[in-house]
Amino acid sequence: MTETSCRLDPVTSPSDWRRYHTLRRDNLWTARGRTGYDENHPDDRRPNHHPLLLISGNEAVGVVRLDDRRDGTGIVRLVAIAPDRRGRGLGRSLGAEVEAKARGLGIHTLFVNAAQGAVGFYEAMDWERFGWDAAELVGDAADCVQMRKLLPR
Repeated sequence: MTETSCRLDPVTSPSDWRRYHTLRRDNLWTARGRTGYDENHPDDRRPNHHPLLLISGNEAVGVVRLDDRRDGTGIVRLVAIAPDRRGRGLGRSLGAEVEAKARGLGIHTLFVNAAQGAVGFYEAMDWERFGWDAAELVGDAADCVQMRKLLPR
């Protein structure tokens, strides 16, 4: 089953923040055996960082944060789709929506630290392997593959 009517909403209300953190913590920390998730991490609230919820119907089914580096580049971070909604095209929808948001901000190049298991997905979405900042590859990101996508203007 493919879900096609999705939108990417900014996280603004306390309810949005709860849904955002629940999806992220459950899928990117708990499911991977990680601990120490910080709902108050300052990066989520930096002025040029955009925490976003992927909404299908009225349900939050995915999360991403788009960090605008204010130089025409942006970083896609902490992407997750709810496990019971995977395989329905939501990752592709999220990718397209993030690209549209980035273009609206004047971003022409996106970067990501892709988990090993997600590299094929990103490559299928026209991302390329590209080392953009080795200093990013520490801690939980140590085994990630750096990638980029040039956005059409």
